[in-house]
Amino acid sequence: MNIFITGSNGYIARNFIKKAINKKIKIFALTRKKNNPKLKNVKWLVGRIDKNWKELKKSDVLMHFATVGAYDKYVDFKKAYEFNLIKSSKLLINAINNNCKKWVIISTNKEEKILRSLKQKKINSTFLKEPHFNYALTKYIFSDLCKSYSKIFNVKCRIIKLFHVYGRDEPKQRLWPLLNSHAKNNKDLKMTSGHQKYDFNYIDDVIDGLITTLNFKKKNKRSFPQEWELASGKNMSVKQFAIKIWKKNKSKKKILFSKIKKFDSSNYLINKKKLWRINYRQP
Repeated sequence: MNIFITGSNGYIARNFIKKAINKKIKIFALTRKKNNPKLKNVKWLVGRIDKNWKELKKSDVLMHFATVGAYDKYVDFKKAYEFNLIKSSKLLINAINNNCKKWVIISTNKEEKILRSLKQKKINSTFLKEPHFNYALTKYIFSDLCKSYSKIFNVKCRIIKLFHVYGRDEPKQRLWPLLNSHAKNNKDLKMTSGHQKYDFNYIDDVIDGLITTLNFKKKNKRSFPQEWELASGKNMSVKQFAIKIWKKNKSKKKILFSKIKKFDSSNYLINKKKLWRINYRQP
């Protein structure tokens, strides 16, 4: 199998590539980084996602990881819109023109918050200022476009919505690395109230789940396009998660939880009808 992967140096994508090459999957890895490691069965492509890459013609599956705003809480809307929608839509058109019609589109569970607001017909000014709003909104619009293209051009499209992914090689500014570094260095850690509930998933379990999404022969009741929430189905509050990691490190210092804020009041829970279940690993 040949896969065309975007965002190949991102946290999840690079972990995916490491595992995929051990399964005899050949990868065209698109990246903006010029210096890349030599890996068996990986051909690095340096450049923009909206370029008409000839390698798409040789690819069985397009796997789109690349995004703007996933780790930037207050990303500028114009910046997110330009990449997550405009450039990414050109990638899809190029895939269609090159007859690459099996897609795995990596998205976010935060799309569901946008969907709920649209159904309730209320997106107030407070919501517009919430963390990740611009990221979630542009990903929601792009997913809608993917579904339309799938129907029009007969594309087998899977939109994979990820929940919180943590573990080895995670960006330093994220929760799990911050908890570990502060605990090991005997420093107090200030964080949010931890009121929100998530489905926390270890990176290796997520990668195993993503590997299975490549099997388009997998029988299921859903026609294409498909939307899947890739998660364990086990919910836990951010506070519970933080305390578990803290206790593992046996730190003598404290986690200082703040008061609940307006944007900290809603949960990110699994829709069991959309669940693509993966293994659950206790934090």
